[in-house]
Amino acid sequence: MDGWIKLHRKIIESTIWDKPPLYLKVWMYLLISAQHAQYKGLKRGQISTSIPDIIEACKWHVGARVERPTKDQVYQVLSFLRKPDGGGHESDTEATMIATTKATHGMLVEVLNYSVYQDSREDESNDESNDETDTKPAREQRQPNNINKNVKNDKNEQEKELKKSSSQKNAKRVYFEDDRVYKLAKRFHELAYENALQLGTSHLIKEPNFQNWADTFRLILERDKIPEVELGEVIKYGLNENFYRTIIFSPTNLREHYPKILTHMRAQQQTKRTGNTPSGKPKLEITTNAGAESVSSEEYELAMQRAREMKAAREREQKEAKYR
Repeated sequence: MDGWIKLHRKIIESTIWDKPPLYLKVWMYLLISAQHAQYKGLKRGQISTSIPDIIEACKWHVGARVERPTKDQVYQVLSFLRKPDGGGHESDTEATMIATTKATHGMLVEVLNYSVYQDSREDESNDESNDETDTKPAREQRQPNNINKNVKNDKNEQEKELKKSSSQKNAKRVYFEDDRVYKLAKRFHELAYENALQLGTSHLIKEPNFQNWADTFRLILERDKIPEVELGEVIKYGLNENFYRTIIFSPTNLREHYPKILTHMRAQQQTKRTGNTPSGKPKLEITTNAGAESVSSEEYELAMQRAREMKAAREREQKEAKYR
């Protein structure tokens, strides 16, 4: 990798300077890796990268041991850089630093105001006089004709990347902490952990992959078309119900058993309201969950219909997966 970028002295006055060292390291990596000119589909100031790429580029050594930032740490840094009040250019702490776009393989990052860091025409005026005066004229920067100095020249590798499927259908999405499905994943983990503490099984709860969890909640909301209010109700019920609380440890388990949990919840709510089973026959010695609200017959039938639709959708999804 060849070339240069400019670094403003006022970086020590910016918001990012007060953050942990990883924030500045990721920011420097994006600045240095960004295209200085348009090249093979990437515009000036853009970089095609991924979370694993950033993790590998920002690793560090502690003696003979190699330490790497976690995915969540990298997401936090990117979220900070994307916010309007995230720190901006070092001389303008209110500007946005980057914009990100989900891509088929990883993400597309654009360094906003990239010319500030690259163009020699944007040189800062040195208001603080120095003892030494440089009287030599600035040397004109040489611009390559058709190759970027910041990109590897391995054409085979570039061609392999370009030949990869551009289908957005199979693209792996990246979720940030302010995404609603990521928040759902975090909240579910909190509730599941509290449930495990009550059961004395907290040692079985492992640190989740919040990206996978967030994607499962996206499927529940978008593909299964589950209302978010109902989803929250089912989660609370399932984690308090004597049987389901022992088998729901992840959003995948929740999605798998969702039709049964919803139907069971509606049935108990209807029984509490009428004292009868959905068929109209009396049911004796029924025990309902505390806090369960009563529902009408129409709501119960709606829950049954949704359960059937979810089952059919899951079967279609499994068939499609076989032919991918």
